[in-house]
Amino acid sequence: MRFVLGIVVFLLLVLTGFGIWLKFEHAAPSGAVRVSSEAVGRHAAVDVEVDAPGWPGLKRVELLLTSGGQARELFARDYPETSWFGSGVNSDRIRVERDLVELGVPEGEADLQLVVATHAWHFRSPRQRTVAQQRFRIDLSPPLVTLISTQHNLRLGGCGAVVFTTSADAVKAGVAVGNYFFPAARGYFSDPNAMVAIFAVPQDLNEDARPEVRVSDAAGNSLTVAVPVQIKPRKFPEREMPISDEFLQRKVPELVSINRLPAQPDPVKGYVYINSEFRKETERQLKQLTEKSVARPLWEGTFHRQSNAAPMSAFADRRVYKYKDQVIDRQTHLGYDLASLTMAPVEAAQNGIVVFAGNLGIYGNTVVLDHGLGIFSLYGHLSTVAVQKGQEVKSAQVLGQTGQTGLAGGDHLHFSIMVYGTHVDPVEWWDGKWIKDHIAAKLTMLPAAAPPAQSAAAPSAAAPPAAEKAAEEAR
Repeated sequence: MRFVLGIVVFLLLVLTGFGIWLKFEHAAPSGAVRVSSEAVGRHAAVDVEVDAPGWPGLKRVELLLTSGGQARELFARDYPETSWFGSGVNSDRIRVERDLVELGVPEGEADLQLVVATHAWHFRSPRQRTVAQQRFRIDLSPPLVTLISTQHNLRLGGCGAVVFTTSADAVKAGVAVGNYFFPAARGYFSDPNAMVAIFAVPQDLNEDARPEVRVSDAAGNSLTVAVPVQIKPRKFPEREMPISDEFLQRKVPELVSINRLPAQPDPVKGYVYINSEFRKETERQLKQLTEKSVARPLWEGTFHRQSNAAPMSAFADRRVYKYKDQVIDRQTHLGYDLASLTMAPVEAAQNGIVVFAGNLGIYGNTVVLDHGLGIFSLYGHLSTVAVQKGQEVKSAQVLGQTGQTGLAGGDHLHFSIMVYGTHVDPVEWWDGKWIKDHIAAKLTMLPAAAPPAQSAAAPSAAAPPAAEKAAEEAR
């Protein structure tokens, strides 16, 4: 009996000793703090990681900011005990966001300290310790902006240009119109702090839209300055588009196959999907293709209109699609449809660089040109393409031939002018006086920088033999 009792006591002592041993800290906690950049603005965001190996787990996490000789608590979290061993929480990932202006933090150098305490017992080590530090700079002042160009007369679906200077700390600048943003180009003028932005008043807004110059620095500080404008109201035409069975049976399977779309057993539903959802996907792809542009105008004078081509539709037609006299869809047609002869030569509207040549969703075989300062042109539904990506082209140079690829019912050219992927009315760019008054005049408000010794775009690429042959046939 005594032997059994001794064994039990011994086991209890072992278990008690083991439990006490687990309660002590055997590995120090660790952590990391990360801020988004070396300069932090008013709205500071800090990512915190903490790890506390062992049974006791975390007890408290504090994030302290020291600036101007004063320490401030940005964040604190307690982890209460859930058992005799501790919290049982061994790690945590935290995102801390604070308004530094509300906290009264001054600009200048600052230090972050991540302080961690655990529920573990300690012999000599402190109950809480700094496990991570980071130094950064607090910048609460936005960049400065001075408008150079003043009054702007615009119309819905049209364009404008604004010239302004900003302080050297600006890392992002452009014009915001509603939810649209049009980047500004730096480097065209001799003043390194001068910028020009060509922007649109998109057709889906109204005359109450107000363009604003918006600049921000690396710390996220931003400044917005209203652009003085007068926007003329405009009503876009409406047009009914009858859809035939022949068109559905011909086009829906073709587009599904070429673009690897989901199978569409119902031709009408398939057409609606292509005309709406796939149209949106095409525009998203086009937006990506036109994110970057040469920071100077490549065009010279008026944009060229296709030779001997009659308009089949105007810009921003509000189209109503009908099948057997029933409305099945509504869309806005973003561009001009121009037609002359079958497989007619398609000419570049102005000097530019090919940024895309190939199949582009609802536009079929397509060429997209960058004309500089965010201005792009699109040539869709082509039967042949005579240029390749990266190639420099001249105004009126043949790009290919008209056709009916993509979502086209007959042979024609779909032509668009865009500002960073936002479609605008080409009529303005076909008007030399409009370009002179609204764009060119703004580009002479400050001295221009010396022209680059080499083209700022990709080197001119000679057309491959097949493209040369197609271009020759198109002529």
